[in-house]
Amino acid sequence: MVQDGKEPATTVAVAASPTGRICPVCNEPATKRCSGCSAMYYCSVDHQKQDWKSHKNVCHPFKICSDERFGRYLVATKDIKAGEVVLKESPLVQGPAQITAPVCVGCLQGLVEKKFLECERCGWPVCRRECQDRPGHQAECKFTIARGSKMSMQHFYVPHPVYQCLIPLRCLLLAERNPAKWQALIKLESHEEQRRGTEQWRNDREGVAKLIPRFFKCENKWTEDEILRIIGILQVNGHEVPLTEPPSVAVYNNASMIEHSCRPNLSKSFTDKGEIVFWAPNPIASGERLSICYSDVLWNTGSRLEHLKQTKLFQCTCVRCSDPSEFGTYFSAMKCSGFNKELNCGGMLMPENEKSWSEGKWVCNKCQGSVETPKILNIVNRCKMDFEAMEKTNEQHCNKYIQHYSRWLSPNHHYIVDVKILLSQIIGGGSPDAIKRIPEESLMNKIKICQELIALFQKVCPAEARVIGTTRFELHAALAEFGRRGVETKNPAVRSALEDSWFNASECVRMLSHEPSELPESKICKQAEMNIASLKVLLGM
Repeated sequence: MVQDGKEPATTVAVAASPTGRICPVCNEPATKRCSGCSAMYYCSVDHQKQDWKSHKNVCHPFKICSDERFGRYLVATKDIKAGEVVLKESPLVQGPAQITAPVCVGCLQGLVEKKFLECERCGWPVCRRECQDRPGHQAECKFTIARGSKMSMQHFYVPHPVYQCLIPLRCLLLAERNPAKWQALIKLESHEEQRRGTEQWRNDREGVAKLIPRFFKCENKWTEDEILRIIGILQVNGHEVPLTEPPSVAVYNNASMIEHSCRPNLSKSFTDKGEIVFWAPNPIASGERLSICYSDVLWNTGSRLEHLKQTKLFQCTCVRCSDPSEFGTYFSAMKCSGFNKELNCGGMLMPENEKSWSEGKWVCNKCQGSVETPKILNIVNRCKMDFEAMEKTNEQHCNKYIQHYSRWLSPNHHYIVDVKILLSQIIGGGSPDAIKRIPEESLMNKIKICQELIALFQKVCPAEARVIGTTRFELHAALAEFGRRGVETKNPAVRSALEDSWFNASECVRMLSHEPSELPESKICKQAEMNIASLKVLLGM
């Protein structure tokens, strides 16, 4: 496991000391392997402890590999247990998103127009006086002072033109402020050649690469290409950090080497300090490549492919995108009967090939009938518009949406799933006692929906901890209420329901235990922990 405290990982004795395995402390043959990374060997536990100060920064259960196609990527060097933290690291650089209204340059929280302070030295907006002294602001503060005049925030444009420059500027200033971080940053992928000439590249050139030298009066400090390369690094490697409103953006070193998969094996979270945390919700075998999703695992394949192509500049060929049925769930498929009523074959329409997500035709897996892609996309776009317009706190509206679009969409289609997620939270939600007042039919529907969602998530996105954890909580609450009612009616299934409730609450805590206190999932986790204690008493555990 990753060791972030003072004590080193344990050592594991191996049968012999193969050639080349030398203790880094005494240069003697080493037979004890570090259990944290399975890569370092020592002659004794004492020497491992002596070396911990040096080794702890690289003690990870993975190694960095590279090839021409994938660039750098991470591979597990040992069997990683479910729940094990694989990586935790601080950002190389953090700042406001480029597309944002003005935010405090110290804490990165949003500002209210005409209700903010200015840094006394440089004029950049802050929400509190102490924010002007935060470390993250100091580099651009000095750089702005050198400009010869203070910042003056007169308007709250969205996006604000000067804020588009702020995080690129923080990156550029690393070269002088922190050369080690700068060297790590510039080794990251920028996809500059693929970006060059695109609409986004042209906007970045005009709105950032040309504005920085002009606004900060530093025409000879950086070339346009140097600035554009940094913007590419930010856009390819930046992580949205949801600890502020609006979210900020940060770039991390090792985290940037974790490859993409639409069925990843790692879950991502953050600490209250802004460190990024990657952990394994399920076991990962030694030799497996480590992955996260650069898009949204709960989008359909066509949307994920387009998003990745536009934002990350690559065509995804992961195991999920290569399987039109998405492991037999038909998460992006359409019902053949919705388009060919006379056939009613019960089959599913899926793209004929990888290009058919946007053009060509979709083919039924039963009758081999086909439908032109534009006709499919017309229905999907209607689904999207109606979903966006729907009142998302109204149970009746959600049920009507499912009833209407089930004519065309597969039972597990992502728009149906989105509405089911809403229903799992709406039914019996709103107040602590609301679930006690819902009819039996609604309670059983909530249980059924949650069970269906969890079964689906375990197939398409088993590492998506937040959505699995929150759905586990909803199922736990519904089963607990079923048990409470069963006590009153002397239902023999009470104990089984309460045991299932305890199990789902425990799984909720396991999935959400890494969530920072700023996020609602952390509060759900704490509530689940309290509920577990009550259930243990009821069950005599």
